[in-house]
Amino acid sequence: MKKREIVRIIADHLKSCPGTEFEIFFSQSKVRSIEVKNGQLDHLHSSTEVGLALRVLHGERSGFSYLFGPNPDSLIQLTDRAVELAGQAERDPLHCFCAPKPLSAVDLDIFDAGLSDIGEREKIDRVRQMEDSAFRADSRVRRVRKAEYEEVTRLVSIINSRGVDLDRETTLISMSLMVLVEDNSSSEMGWEFDSARHYGDIDPTEIGVSAARRGARMLGSRQISTRTCPAVLENRVVCDLLGAWAHSFFGDNVCKGKSYLRDKMNHRIASEEIHLTDDGVYPKGLGTAPFDDEGTAQRKTTLVQGGRLQSYLYDGYWSRKAGSESTGNAMRRQTSCPPAPLPSNLFIAPGTLPFDQLTGSVKHGFLITELMGVHLADPVSGEFSLGASGMWIEHGEALFPVKGVTVSGSIHDLFCGVDELGNDLRFFGRLGAPSVLVGEVIISGP
Repeated sequence: MKKREIVRIIADHLKSCPGTEFEIFFSQSKVRSIEVKNGQLDHLHSSTEVGLALRVLHGERSGFSYLFGPNPDSLIQLTDRAVELAGQAERDPLHCFCAPKPLSAVDLDIFDAGLSDIGEREKIDRVRQMEDSAFRADSRVRRVRKAEYEEVTRLVSIINSRGVDLDRETTLISMSLMVLVEDNSSSEMGWEFDSARHYGDIDPTEIGVSAARRGARMLGSRQISTRTCPAVLENRVVCDLLGAWAHSFFGDNVCKGKSYLRDKMNHRIASEEIHLTDDGVYPKGLGTAPFDDEGTAQRKTTLVQGGRLQSYLYDGYWSRKAGSESTGNAMRRQTSCPPAPLPSNLFIAPGTLPFDQLTGSVKHGFLITELMGVHLADPVSGEFSLGASGMWIEHGEALFPVKGVTVSGSIHDLFCGVDELGNDLRFFGRLGAPSVLVGEVIISGP
């Protein structure tokens, strides 16, 4: 069904319920995935998903419903369900839909217009190239567990009864590789991936080489005894921790008292080296868009400057609850979820030190290349106890690989303890960070 027909059916049906406002969120995603094993095509899948979510407001009461694969009959049922749920909800004068406002005319470069012109064979060969590069990078690579390519082309439309009528189209390409590396005494898995808005911005050879090296460097891993020492956290590890830290900045968590950052505005919450930004208009960013999932213009928001808290992330409702304004961070985890505060492109600004200098400054310490179970960190207190692996450093040199240890502490203390930042800013999805040097971590061994 076309957008205009969907709007007409819902608006006409709501005439039987005078004074009801509506917001329609329409999403159409075309997905193609390819998997190669041993140079042969193992999996090829294409699908299209069409979803629609409806929010209604009637008498300061809000109702939400959704469906997939809309047709005239299902739209009537969807509308009736949303109105019914609104009738069961409590009154809340803070419920309100976005009014039309000007958007930036800057090209955010989030759509690869040439993607549809690239043939299937070319994409399959690209996955083969990634797989082959891993074998050529290290003779100890025995086999590839998974070599994948995925592309998503998505159209989003937001229409509401206040006059908002917006469309955006995006592309997302990702590639990943998992390899098994073996020598005479041990075996390890190596994994690497990359994602981008444009097909040409991903280098399959780099992914293959990195996966092989990451697996090979962990061969012969051992444990270390319990100790407290400095640590270098690789950028992907910092991004994992940033994902857990991000919850503390969400406006709904702050208002509900589920964030330790409540009442901490302008207080010192991290090292002076930490500058944390959420940038919804970051060029080619995976969270970049001209408007959020309510129709509010996305923007750049400074959350932490020199270690001091400057802002939280808000959607429309929670900004009104806090007496603030939306930061353009109303996001839907999926079509079946109403909007809530979430990051767009959340990143820690890089420092100036190359990675080698960061590790070279450590006399005795731990280079952490992986943390397991970061999602289990307490979202309120930030406390964690996580399995860790990496390399033991002596006099600036990686001496041997380490596995089977636990790193514990709190995310607050960890980011307060950052002494230096690398210049290797990298985004993993919507989160970005450089590698960092932390003055002290607690390691628990056997």
